[in-house]
Amino acid sequence: MKNHSGKQVDNESNMKTVSAPKGTINYDNGDLYDGAFINSEPHGIGKMTYNDGRVCEGIWKNGKIEYIGELVNGKPHGRGKSIYSNGEVYEGEWKEGLRHGKGTIQVFSADESVWYQGEWKEDKRHGIGIHKGSDGSSYEGEFKDNKRHYKGIFKRPDGSVAYDGEFKAGLPDGNGTLHYEIGNVYTGEWNAGKRHGKGAMTYANQDIYDGEWKWSLEDGKGIMKYHNGNIYSGEFSKGKMHGKGTYEYADGDVLKSIGEWKEGKKCGLFDDIIRARRQVYYEDDEVKSDSIVKRETTSDVETDTEEGPPSKRRNGSISPP
Repeated sequence: MKNHSGKQVDNESNMKTVSAPKGTINYDNGDLYDGAFINSEPHGIGKMTYNDGRVCEGIWKNGKIEYIGELVNGKPHGRGKSIYSNGEVYEGEWKEGLRHGKGTIQVFSADESVWYQGEWKEDKRHGIGIHKGSDGSSYEGEFKDNKRHYKGIFKRPDGSVAYDGEFKAGLPDGNGTLHYEIGNVYTGEWNAGKRHGKGAMTYANQDIYDGEWKWSLEDGKGIMKYHNGNIYSGEFSKGKMHGKGTYEYADGDVLKSIGEWKEGKKCGLFDDIIRARRQVYYEDDEVKSDSIVKRETTSDVETDTEEGPPSKRRNGSISPP
């Protein structure tokens, strides 16, 4: 049972302005509350002195403490702790009722542990901080308006680095390196979360593309080095060899093909440079005569090699012909 006495006053909390009586509430167990209240429950600015001597002073809501700490003109200002109805707990610096400065916010429940520790500006994560997600992933770096912004490192739940580089509005933007879960690694320029500009991708099968990108596809000038030793150098469009280029073969009769590709396939007249063998006549270890003997081979001018066109992908890479 509790008794209270007092009069109506206007009292401003960190959430909103409330109009509530101000006075004292005496509890049967010896607790004493002095401050604003509504419906015989602490509500607004007040101080609770417990029967064991503990004192809790701050902003109350519906009988529960909502903010403990320094106040200026009825608002959190300085250092303080706020306990939110959704389970979040913020502890740190405040300015005119808003989280501002350095502070930590945490959410604890049976199935998740989420927290942020770092800098705040006008109630938003802003500056340098560390954020841990409910799945165990983490980000350490800079924030702007509650989003990852500029330089930072994002890690997977197992602690491995997923992305190290620049962000804008929460997405990779600028220069950075992304380690894909399938084994691909891209280092280069980004735009709004897409590979865009100049960059190099090492695919899981050890193919390597180094060149220009547009919206996450090879597009522009680049070099594709295949794991079997073949190399294409030239133009790309929408992830395929397209335009003028040179294809060098690691083995076989054709040393290289020079011409123009269309959507990953040879199209038109090509200059095929053919490997040849040389017959040499020696006498006393001195060359007396020699001649070039070309191997007989089918022209590769109009068709792709038997192993398939370079436009097909395997393991996230452009397949070698």
